Amino acid sequence: MNKKLLIFLPLLFIFSSIQSQEMWFDAGLKGSWGPTFLYNQNLVNNANYSQQISTGYGLGGKFGFNFGYVHGISIDAMYAQNKQYYRLKDGFSTEPDLTVDWKTIDIYVLYKMYRAINYLEIGPKFSLMQVARNNNVESTPNYVENFPSAVLGFGWYIMGRDAFNVIGGIRIEYGLSDLISPAGKEAGYPAYPVQTEAFNPYYATNPVIAQLVFEVNWGIGYFAKTACSGRRHFFKF
Repeated sequence: MNKKLLIFLPLLFIFSSIQSQEMWFDAGLKGSWGPTFLYNQNLVNNANYSQQISTGYGLGGKFGFNFGYVHGISIDAMYAQNKQYYRLKDGFSTEPDLTVDWKTIDIYVLYKMYRAINYLEIGPKFSLMQVARNNNVESTPNYVENFPSAVLGFGWYIMGRDAFNVIGGIRIEYGLSDLISPAGKEAGYPAYPVQTEAFNPYYATNPVIAQLVFEVNWGIGYFAKTACSGRRHFFKF
């Protein structure tokens, strides 16, 4: 019971402080670029596979609910293209080096805390698989249809004027569930076509992403009380 109170009371304090703040909204366009990885112990522990630094990118937009100038909730929708390249040891396989690429539509729901010109963000991401390929051959049924990730990011204010601003940051994401479907596990994914049967033992495949993020924002408006009626009204910036 005491442990529950220790969790509940801080959350209640944060919620109360948010409720008392002026609420305002912003929207923006954003893009990301940087390293993308697949973490699988079957391949990490295998000297025949040399995991290379691969990159991906994302494009999309966001809508922000902000409470005062400290707390906020950001909902992002992004189209992402990711890749992982493995160099094979000479003589190990008749197949060429292994390339895995996957495209997703990602929905982020992030809590943001602003401090002066900096911010911190944390929350979940939900990804919908669009297409996956191994060595440029479509293999989408061998990957899951959707998966969650944990997201941690931070950034800083770059420039702005009035209700317009540009911010940049770094976002780190870790997939919380296996990217490979039951059919894919039996067929040797994510190493197919180099591996054509199930690994024994099989280890989960988790996507890991660490990218630069740039965001262009416009303030939409805010709710505030009028002096005459004391009621809240919506005002545009």
